[in-house]
Amino acid sequence: MHEIVTLQLGQRANYLATHFWNLQESYFTYNDQDESPVDHDVHFRPGVGADGSETFTPRTLIYDLKGAFGTLRKYNALYELTEDANPGQGLWDGKEVIQQQPPILQSDYQKSLDSGLPAPTLSTETVRYWSDYNRLFYHPRSIVQLNDYELNSRTMPFEDWSVGEDLFSDLDKEHDLLDRDVRPFAEECDQLRALQLFTGADDAWGGFAARYVDRLRDEYGKKAIWVWAIEDGAKAQRVCDQSRSANAMFRAVDQFPTASTAKKGH
Repeated sequence: MHEIVTLQLGQRANYLATHFWNLQESYFTYNDQDESPVDHDVHFRPGVGADGSETFTPRTLIYDLKGAFGTLRKYNALYELTEDANPGQGLWDGKEVIQQQPPILQSDYQKSLDSGLPAPTLSTETVRYWSDYNRLFYHPRSIVQLNDYELNSRTMPFEDWSVGEDLFSDLDKEHDLLDRDVRPFAEECDQLRALQLFTGADDAWGGFAARYVDRLRDEYGKKAIWVWAIEDGAKAQRVCDQSRSANAMFRAVDQFPTASTAKKGH
């Protein structure tokens, strides 16, 4: 067997990877007469659920920011018995003030899956998060929420390449991400063939991925590492427009150097 471990880094990566896993799930067969066109052991791992039943979940790590997972829980129906839903008051004897964000409502697509009904057609109006059209259960170890940044934050946007590099360095120094996240999936493989990464390429996730690949190359130098880098066309257009505006301003200054100097002197 030649297994592949997947890493998904950020919103754009998870939107694409969710389609990938949904497609993999569609190849499953449930009787002896039908033969699957793919070997599911490459991308899926066997396991045991909270009730002792056998499970088959993706060999993947899903990284995203706080607030980006939608209705997807770390502990799903297969593993919910291990979730501590009521942690208790602890050692504090004073009055507690609990602040909770309003719950995210389940999408119509997910409601249809739970009810065993045909799923509705997806559109930009009905999809709020990539988890809105996810069709699989994941192992709790697959869900990695990065609480240092929040999705769509204006005060601390996760955009610049260097921000992603710094975040990876800080997290890796504190937790050793390969040891904590990657190694458990890699060591359960009979013969690890490759690691594949889905990642944004022109934002902070690009910097995060670049540092991650460096560490993977050091640790798994003999294994293939595939990177599916995704660019944001809208962002590229904004950068292009900003560059045009800046160039136009510089040309205007060059054409009227005297007026520009006089204005500064005034």
